[in-house]
Amino acid sequence: MTGGRVPYLSIVYTGRNDNFGGDFNDRFSRALRFNHERLITAGLSYDIIFVEWRPVAEKPPLGHILRTEVPEVDPILTTIEVDARYHDAYSQNPRIQFHEFIAKNVGIRMASGSYILATNSDIYLSRATVAFVAQRMLRPMVVYRATRVDLKAHLDPSAIDDDVLSDRRNHACVNALAPPLYSNAAGDFLLLDRFSFHALRGFNEVFRVAKIHVDTNFCYHALASGLAIVDTRTRIYHFGQGTFHALQPMHTKRGVEPPWGARWHKSVLYRNPSNWGLRDATVRRDGERRFTLEFDRAAVPPIVDLARVGGALSKRSALG
Repeated sequence: MTGGRVPYLSIVYTGRNDNFGGDFNDRFSRALRFNHERLITAGLSYDIIFVEWRPVAEKPPLGHILRTEVPEVDPILTTIEVDARYHDAYSQNPRIQFHEFIAKNVGIRMASGSYILATNSDIYLSRATVAFVAQRMLRPMVVYRATRVDLKAHLDPSAIDDDVLSDRRNHACVNALAPPLYSNAAGDFLLLDRFSFHALRGFNEVFRVAKIHVDTNFCYHALASGLAIVDTRTRIYHFGQGTFHALQPMHTKRGVEPPWGARWHKSVLYRNPSNWGLRDATVRRDGERRFTLEFDRAAVPPIVDLARVGGALSKRSALG
């Protein structure tokens, strides 16, 4: 997609210009700048893939804003704007407003790095995490995980440094990892080689009634397919609680389904179709490293395909 020299690492982000949480754009820009400085200082060859899912029609694309607010990443930033009609075409639950993991699949499909990190826009990478990757000793068929630490929301995001991140007095919650899945807050840090991401065909696109625990389901799918899952024993950081924990109290009333869908049995295998990640969508080039996926209903998988969801009685391989 991007051409030129293949980077060691591609980082996949998703989002849109709706200022989710009241300050989404600012949070994204700050974390993007922070991480970029870390990665460049470590001498890591990397690029950024940003997928704008369900863009807001009356607002400029968030990708354009990022290029203005964080101009230092412009040479390595690829933006992919996905026609908003794909959201409705994929949806099996009208309450879900943003298909985060389908959007990440688009980025994973188009990323060119030897290794791909699927993460979220407001995640700060610790120096230890960057150093771990910068050793360039990652192995294929290994899902690498890091522990997410939630920082207290009152902290000043303009004054973030290593001392602030590592100070336990600033920690609201440590999302500890446990074997064998190491899946707690997995959506914030899933690092895997490009070949394996493609062999697994990304995150589950078959079950689209909920977006919660799709990251855990990926960990299960990877482990059952013969991949290893490794705790890097490093930390990443996030301001405040994750979206699920922060908004859960608002949706505890019986009969009110939350906007991420109901809980589901996540320990299932799945088999995405070969056109996962909108492979068959028409790609329009809008400029240097700027693309749009134009709408084509033929590029959308069937709304129901239960033959592609299986149980976990055997660790049969999903690779190939």
